[in-house]
Amino acid sequence: MAQTTKQLIDHTSLPRAEQLTDKEEVKIQAEIEAFEGFLDRLEEITPHPYRTDGGTLVGTDTPRSSTSPNLVLEAYCETVLTIDHWEDEYGETIALESIKNEFGPDVAIGLAGGSATWSQPLWDQIKSAAEEAIGIRQRSYSLMATESQQLNELRSSLTDVGDVLAAIERGEFAFDESNGRLTSTQQKLDELTQDQQSYLRQRNRSNEELFTTYVYADLDTEYPGLAALATARQLLERIELRHWAGMS
Repeated sequence: MAQTTKQLIDHTSLPRAEQLTDKEEVKIQAEIEAFEGFLDRLEEITPHPYRTDGGTLVGTDTPRSSTSPNLVLEAYCETVLTIDHWEDEYGETIALESIKNEFGPDVAIGLAGGSATWSQPLWDQIKSAAEEAIGIRQRSYSLMATESQQLNELRSSLTDVGDVLAAIERGEFAFDESNGRLTSTQQKLDELTQDQQSYLRQRNRSNEELFTTYVYADLDTEYPGLAALATARQLLERIELRHWAGMS
């Protein structure tokens, strides 16, 4: 690989941004699958405050582990809380604490009340909240997948730009041909910048904070695509100066 290409790609935040978006896609997909698994388990739990074997109300003599609320908590522990990154990401290890944050305090209070507060409306509320949690993550996954595609396409375009600039630096073209290639490269970078700005304007309307304050929190830029294009422009300007000075 030409040294200029290395400068253009490896000396930008693009490789790290691609790693971060890929990692986030995997994490979001794991959460979607976990909540879907929780919903499957919820469907197996009776939504009514009655025993399934006799139709009588569950009384205080019923073993605590067999009550519907505890079955819900058990299902949550064995699905959502088993996600590898869950504790590191959210700092939650207790089902009721996590349910309060994910499904709302009313659901957590209802489950904490045990058999006395178990009801069809509470079951419905849990199901609805779990479906909403899945929906939120599905939308985030879609945003992340689109971001990954944008980064990948930009990397491909800038690799091509870097190859052309490297060839100019090596003196592979006649002076006039180098002029034309420098001009066309400038135009290409203008087009890529416009495309990136257009994409970002649309992304801002969707969920900007997902990227700027979360996924890219550890990068030196909130907009790795634009930052990479700025690096490309700097490289182009340097090569143009060398070219007009007769040094390439």
